[in-house]
Amino acid sequence: KDAKVPSPPVAPPTLLTLPHCAISRLLLCLDVDSLERLSATCSYFDQMIAGKFLLTMSLPFPVGFIKELMDGDSFDKKPLLKLRCRKTRDEYNTFLDIPDYSEPSSFHKIITSISVEMMDYLLSSQMSLLSLHKLRELDLVPDSVKQEDRLLGQRIMDSYSNFDCSLLQHISRLGSLRCLTRLDVLVDQNMYLEQFMAELPNLLELGLNILTRPGLSKHVYLHEYIPRLEAIVAASKAPVLKVTVVAETRRQVNKVFRNNYVKKLVLTGPCTFNVVPVMERLQEVVVNLETTLLDNNCTYWKSKSDDRGLHRAGLCCVNIGAVYENCPNLERFMGVEVGMVSHKQTFNKWNIRMKKRFYDDYLQQGGAKEMKAWAKTRWDSRRPVFPENIGVVN
Repeated sequence: KDAKVPSPPVAPPTLLTLPHCAISRLLLCLDVDSLERLSATCSYFDQMIAGKFLLTMSLPFPVGFIKELMDGDSFDKKPLLKLRCRKTRDEYNTFLDIPDYSEPSSFHKIITSISVEMMDYLLSSQMSLLSLHKLRELDLVPDSVKQEDRLLGQRIMDSYSNFDCSLLQHISRLGSLRCLTRLDVLVDQNMYLEQFMAELPNLLELGLNILTRPGLSKHVYLHEYIPRLEAIVAASKAPVLKVTVVAETRRQVNKVFRNNYVKKLVLTGPCTFNVVPVMERLQEVVVNLETTLLDNNCTYWKSKSDDRGLHRAGLCCVNIGAVYENCPNLERFMGVEVGMVSHKQTFNKWNIRMKKRFYDDYLQQGGAKEMKAWAKTRWDSRRPVFPENIGVVN
């Protein structure tokens, strides 16, 4: 009998062998930066992604893009996926081919010098060239929050906020805010974003970068800044909330973050930010704190100068005691596994079990104190007390 010829080996499946409809669904799960990288891998994805969409555009338009429009006979108005305004200070010449014809300028200079009326005209003119009905991401955080080694002053912050607010209003009129899945903004104590939160039902990730005026009065801090910040957090439907504190007035006041949608909370800021999470779906808390100052990293309230090398996990930035019964689905807190500690026991018993886990984490970080000495300065066995409603300060 003739020997049976073995069949050729079956090639392993790849992303390209999936049905087109499956690939299209998968692409919806990627952020725009990932789509941009994927489109550069082969001609298939380049045609499928970059061939159909304008991936990223900056406002105001870069001079190079304007020159492309001038040199072309026609313009393909593809749907834009990501819009950003970085307020860059990089200088440019409006007329690239005649550099001496105009004075160098920058987008930062334009935004901080034009009137509100001219700003609206600029945005309306440029956005008329964009198709925003599939806009996914909006990044309004400037390239730098410093000017000559100092944080932005209030006048510049006001100019930035006015520009961003006007931009959001233009997008709102087009009905495209509802398409956004990611929004990253810089806000101050005025929290202009509050008026737009109801128009953002499909957010997957909200990034709040906070830069308040230094030395806010007690009235402004308690009756404007805190209530508006808490209202934005409460109104967000994004499962990922990222809050980055660039600078704020230091006051020993709790910020109650109430939300029924957030699953992951990422906080970057000072040890004294004092967040109290009340989030029934919360699964993970990530806290990014200063770690480059050797023996002076921790700035928690009343911390002694000889005990600032390691942060106080469970106290710095976020109070772990507040999650008892308020965050029943929490699994990880600053890398510590807390999901196994049941909330169906008294607070004191829950607190004792948590204390043991956080003390073990302290030892793993290089701490050397005995538990009793550690608990005296690095743990709070009291249950936090905070108001039932947002915008109310004890």
